[in-house]
Amino acid sequence: MNDDPTGPSDDAPPPPPFKPLDATTRVVQENGRWVVYLNVTSWEPDDDGHPVANNWKRINDYATESDAHVAATWIARSASRNIRPPSGF
Repeated sequence: MNDDPTGPSDDAPPPPPFKPLDATTRVVQENGRWVVYLNVTSWEPDDDGHPVANNWKRINDYATESDAHVAATWIARSASRNIRPPSGF
């Protein structure tokens, strides 16, 4: 039983099935700044026959390309840390 009114509710729906397969980053130049994007490829049930989804997220922009590549490396390593190997299709 949860007595904390700010805590999670017992009536909350379960999270949707989301199985990440891979996490990659991309560095692109936009308006004179270097922007890091994170792409999480995930396995999602889909009735249309396209179960693999790419979810792109803009992370941040940097003044230099080298700073952006350093940040992209850190972000990709952190995002990939808990991804399990595929168990088959």
